[in-house]
Amino acid sequence: CSYCINHFEEGVIHRPMITGAQWVRALNRIVSRDDLPITLQGGEPSLHPDFYHILNNVKRDLNIDILTNLQFDVEEFMRRVEPGRIKRSSPYASIRVSYHPETMDLAALVPKILRMLERGYSVGIWAVSHPSYEKAILEAQKKCQGLGIDFRLKDFLGEWQGRLYGTYRYEGACDKKFKQSVLCRTTELLMDSAGSVFRCHADL
Repeated sequence: CSYCINHFEEGVIHRPMITGAQWVRALNRIVSRDDLPITLQGGEPSLHPDFYHILNNVKRDLNIDILTNLQFDVEEFMRRVEPGRIKRSSPYASIRVSYHPETMDLAALVPKILRMLERGYSVGIWAVSHPSYEKAILEAQKKCQGLGIDFRLKDFLGEWQGRLYGTYRYEGACDKKFKQSVLCRTTELLMDSAGSVFRCHADL
């Protein structure tokens, strides 16, 4: 999408990719709380060639969340991954679908989500409330909520038509034009496709 935060910063960074077997070995070493899941996201996590191997081989006491555009074959997904593998007690869906009206067709997306809900999967939609798509997103939200689909909004972070949107603790930090010591730290273990660990989403 034109408003992707990766474009706002330095563009999409291409990194190597470790295998599904390597991911499973690494993730299965993690000891976590019930309310703290492993979140597979991207980019698009389903593009990993071992996506299903990872989902089905991470140890059962680790909860898994997925952030996805759901542009894959959901029938194959439902054949290969049971609903309980990606379902936990939380205030939001375990499979969160990113809806981008610039690049996605809501009419094609809604039946997929309804089908998954019917089969017992925990799935909902999230959309970035970009000013240029506000009307389309609010219409999509109203339609989905009328069908019983959880549809939530996320604030747009970035610049549009000369105005900076979002709340930033350190103004200009996303531009990566300067360095300074800061008083923030992540509460997450951030890992990229190569298995490297990062201190900050901005570095990732």
